[in-house]
Amino acid sequence: MNQRTRSMLLDSLYAIVLGLILAVAAQYVSSFIPGDYSGLAMLPLIWLALRYGSPLAIISALLTGLIVGFTRQGFTDWLSVLLEEALPLLSVGFAGLFAKYTQKTLNNRRYSSTYLNIFTGALLSTASYMFIKFWLTPLALDEISLLQINGWEFWLSLVVVWLIIGLVILIMARSNPKLIIPKRTKYLSRKETSSLLND
Repeated sequence: MNQRTRSMLLDSLYAIVLGLILAVAAQYVSSFIPGDYSGLAMLPLIWLALRYGSPLAIISALLTGLIVGFTRQGFTDWLSVLLEEALPLLSVGFAGLFAKYTQKTLNNRRYSSTYLNIFTGALLSTASYMFIKFWLTPLALDEISLLQINGWEFWLSLVVVWLIIGLVILIMARSNPKLIIPKRTKYLSRKETSSLLND
């Protein structure tokens, strides 16, 4: 196993563990503030998507969703676990579409473009998560949604989750670019990577 693969697996493990912690924390937040903030579990997974791209983030999101689902619902209803917990988290794949240009603009210190990429990726992932979890899944399972998409709690939750995820990743990128750009990234040439490491 080479160093890049080892780093990817380790970062994936970090993202899954942090995602599980945030999923639990979001339940407590939702009990005090109107809305649903379970989407905060995407934060480390979106970070992973911007660092390595969509495939690794999607696999990690699937594992996170299955663990959360089986912990909450048990092993009896696989379909509900897949649709209610795992499927919405797969939305992190949208953020992975912005990995290349997030890393390129960050490496070239074009921060306004970096911020735009981060917030756009986070918005697409968050909006997709919310619509799948609170509209598509209840529709497929013929259930009543916990949040109605025409209610203010739905939109408040979406905006709050999006802003928190975007701001945290923005702060990470600005304070330490190596948190976003891995040592052997596929999105930058060797010359670009070496200039980053020499800073």
